[in-house]
Amino acid sequence: MVKWDDRYNTEEYVFGTESNEFIARIQPYLPKSGKALDLATGEGRNGIFLAQNGLETEGVDISKVGLEKAEKLARQKNVSFTTRLDNILEMDMKENYYSVITSVFCHFAEPERTKVMQKIVNALIPNGLFAGVFYHPEQIHYGTGGPKDPAMLGTLSEMQQALSGLEWVIAEETLREINEGFLHNGTSSVIYLLGRKL
Repeated sequence: MVKWDDRYNTEEYVFGTESNEFIARIQPYLPKSGKALDLATGEGRNGIFLAQNGLETEGVDISKVGLEKAEKLARQKNVSFTTRLDNILEMDMKENYYSVITSVFCHFAEPERTKVMQKIVNALIPNGLFAGVFYHPEQIHYGTGGPKDPAMLGTLSEMQQALSGLEWVIAEETLREINEGFLHNGTSSVIYLLGRKL
């Protein structure tokens, strides 16, 4: 998509090269092996973190430019990381296939939100993990990143409902100081979710 290609079309990694703090925080819960999927991988930082932790990881995004930068970053970090150019709304996800799925700051309005979230649940193996980071509707008042359309943002309970079929290990609504590249900076209202497929 042109918007994201334009955003990523710079030498700098716009969200940085280190994983989101929540994805790093869930490291102790990650399995030692298995298949992982990082949705809206962008420039690859979170998917590459999963790959560094022994998971066979694929990153999906709609930006060819972002994926090219992700592949470059994976080479720099000397990890195996597969990329796929695809639209999350339209892509097929293999059912009962992934041990871990991550999604960081990837937002949809309803009914697309529930459609995507249920695809995620179905794609996980039993006891598979989903880790998600989302902006809360209150984020609109902070202006430190994320969609400007409140319909794109869900509350904690709305996100949990969209992801029915998971047992919650972590479910938090919090204000955090986020410093990720030059596009996500400052006090932010976020939701952290870690769920295990029942």
